[in-house]
Amino acid sequence: MKGLSIVFMAGALTVIAGCTWVSPSPQVKQAGIMVLPQDRVAGCQLLSKTQVSVADQVGFISRMQADVEKDLRTLAMNQAGTQGGDTVSPLTAAMNGTQTFGIYKCLGGHSAAATSAPSAGSTIKTTPYQPPR
Repeated sequence: MKGLSIVFMAGALTVIAGCTWVSPSPQVKQAGIMVLPQDRVAGCQLLSKTQVSVADQVGFISRMQADVEKDLRTLAMNQAGTQGGDTVSPLTAAMNGTQTFGIYKCLGGHSAAATSAPSAGSTIKTTPYQPPR
């Protein structure tokens, strides 16, 4: 019976480790915010940079890298929705559940800007763009 409970616990941790935890905000869905590589945002206006973080481990179990990266993209897109951006582009690679994205305005018109709280276990740090001197 003890062996069965260990198998059940291992299975439960595997399922939890493979889940995404961050949902797109209504602004992301409404504005159609995109994720593009850096070579595709050359003609866009950089609004800000944002560093987003999610848990990359549940206890001693590492989350699936694809799920961590999806959560990071979703957090960046949610942040773009609060700042009137329509595109995000990764500026760094995901490492230890943290990644930096640029928030861009690539399309004409205005996106609806509204605030959205990050989900539990997530952090967002946004800094305004400072052009080089």
